[in-house]
Amino acid sequence: MPFSKRARIWEPAALALRRHLRLSTHQILDPYQLAESVDLRLVDLKSICDLLPGAVARQILVHGKDAWSGGVYAQTLPDGTRICILNSGHNARRMKTTLMEEIAHIHLQHSPTGLVRSVDGLCMRSYDKAQEEEAFGVGAAALIPWNALFPAINKGATIEELAERYELSDELVRYRIQITGAYKLHMARQRVGH
Repeated sequence: MPFSKRARIWEPAALALRRHLRLSTHQILDPYQLAESVDLRLVDLKSICDLLPGAVARQILVHGKDAWSGGVYAQTLPDGTRICILNSGHNARRMKTTLMEEIAHIHLQHSPTGLVRSVDGLCMRSYDKAQEEEAFGVGAAALIPWNALFPAINKGATIEELAERYELSDELVRYRIQITGAYKLHMARQRVGH
């Protein structure tokens, strides 16, 4: 199990998600396949924006494109599935991470966020920091589980090598190393290897 308490708590939920696809800890998890097994339906962003007024679509696709990564519609559809929209303006590895986080929210049965009106009358999405951290942590652990991460770190694998091997961003691998409490080990192995 990971060295840090928080990451140890997340690991079982992450492994449960991997079991949906019957994956070993060393196999690459494809969140797009996992989405189907947790009744999540992906909807193309462009097709949604085609239905919106031009100014709204431009806000989503152009002006505000860096302000959001993805989301799941809070209501379940009549067939039991949920709709998920990913920001297709982001690169494939970021979209993979975002989708995994959204799957983790569903798996963990988190309460959906809602819109809240601020004092100045603006509507904003509510934010539950604990839920967001848990979903991101569980999603990251599902993408690169401890039983694969630890031996690789211990053998001196670099962040870049792990990112390529698991088709993830360097940032996600770095996060996973740090959140598990393995950063000192990683740095020690990197010094030995050079």
